[in-house]
Amino acid sequence: MKKVLIATAATLFATASFAAVADMDTDGDGVVSFTEMLAAYPTLTEDGFAAVDTNSDGVVDDSEITAAEEGGLIPTSDG
Repeated sequence: MKKVLIATAATLFATASFAAVADMDTDGDGVVSFTEMLAAYPTLTEDGFAAVDTNSDGVVDDSEITAAEEGGLIPTSDG
């Protein structure tokens, strides 16, 4: 039962993050640039974006969004 609950929770987190990326990804490339993320988070700074972009590739993917939400760097996509 615990394994099912953990798997369900992981799926819900991944889905919520994916939805956030999909909502912000205006050019449809599957990742979010600083400019795209700025539209959703108008007070975001370049340093803040760099903190979310943990692999420093210049864009944010769903796993980085999840980590940023869980780490309190950005509000959760569900409120």
